[in-house]
Amino acid sequence: MKAIIVPGVTDLNKGDQALVWESHRLVKDTGLFSEIFILNSGNTEEEKYLLCSQSIDHGYQMIENILQHPRRGKHKNEEYIQESKLELAKQIKNAGLDFLSTKLLISMANNLSLVKKTFSKKIYNTVKEFSEADAVFVKGGGFIHAYGERKAPYLMWYFLFYVRLAQKLNKKVVFLPNSFGPFKGLTVEKQVRSVFNKLDLTYARENVSAESLGELLNKKIPVEMDLGFFLEKGSQAEALKILKKYNLSKEDKIVGITIRPWRFPGLKNPEELYKKYITSVADLVKSISEKGYKVALCNQSLGPNSHEDDRNAIQDLLKEVNHSNVIWINENLSCDILKAVYSNFYFYVGTRFHSIIFSLTSLVPSIAIGYGGNKAKGIMDDFNLDKYVIQIQDVNSKQLIELFDDAIENYDGIKSSLSNAMRLVDESRNRMISDIKGLYS
Repeated sequence: MKAIIVPGVTDLNKGDQALVWESHRLVKDTGLFSEIFILNSGNTEEEKYLLCSQSIDHGYQMIENILQHPRRGKHKNEEYIQESKLELAKQIKNAGLDFLSTKLLISMANNLSLVKKTFSKKIYNTVKEFSEADAVFVKGGGFIHAYGERKAPYLMWYFLFYVRLAQKLNKKVVFLPNSFGPFKGLTVEKQVRSVFNKLDLTYARENVSAESLGELLNKKIPVEMDLGFFLEKGSQAEALKILKKYNLSKEDKIVGITIRPWRFPGLKNPEELYKKYITSVADLVKSISEKGYKVALCNQSLGPNSHEDDRNAIQDLLKEVNHSNVIWINENLSCDILKAVYSNFYFYVGTRFHSIIFSLTSLVPSIAIGYGGNKAKGIMDDFNLDKYVIQIQDVNSKQLIELFDDAIENYDGIKSSLSNAMRLVDESRNRMISDIKGLYS
């Protein structure tokens, strides 16, 4: 049998990369599928190399992406917090044309000869692959949410397009553990209901999302672990080599930190809130450094656009911090090697939530700065670490420093709790494998 994993992989975002790679491994371990394909996320050869080269090097089979992002791969580096009206207008135009085109494609997807006559060879080949597949798996993650912004209706169409295509072709569809909600915006709830009521299996990755989606669909949503928890560490020798490059060692008490550009969707003062966020983390870094800890700023995501490139936020932070104990590990590492690096840290403060997951599964106590839906709060709640979460719009220097001091005071207890929780990881993975097998029994 054949399986396809959607949406496209983005190797520049190490959390996304881990979710796709672990989705592939989970599907493979069912023993049901002889062929497993991953959707690439590039549209030109240059983009494919930039966005998918690590996955290709790891031997994953790719198929072509159909639906481009409205930005069309054109990102203005200076607009990583707020985009200009001109750029938004271009995206609206692209989105409108894409909606009409993909809606037409779905309407005729069962007639391959008509698809071949109407659309490009690339689109025809991908639809043909979907028509020949036995199942489509939606990678784990946290992208089914909207905050009531004007683009919310199209966002839901964009994120659910491949699921709609698979359902039109009568394929089994499994939505691997995701965060869900909020569902604010015109048509958002309607779109989610229309797609999710037809899925074969749906998992939430934490209880907050399970309740949010369950309330919308009026049914119980099972909770299983985020697939990032299953990622196995890469080479420890390679990790130690990277630390040595930056004059760090396992014996140093290293506090890892991830920060990111964020546009604070749905709020009216994004630039002011972003400045407060960066200043607050900078004050925490100063406090940690003065206490003798080494601080390692890490690239959890380098794109694909400037808003997803953590280096922009790190550069903003370094304008406010100048201390010999602060080091920027400025690398483009694959997710498994990055996790191996994190496993040598003493503590972690992460905005990128998969940096937190990589750390927690390495038994590194952590504080999460939550953004983008329910993921941070929900998962930290499930690990009884809810007191160590602060939302990005609420972040302030005093609270961050107090949270860090509290966590260090309770360090051994947190580490022990994490160790006890890790036994749940294999149990969760095995349940999902069993459920998927049950679809074909």
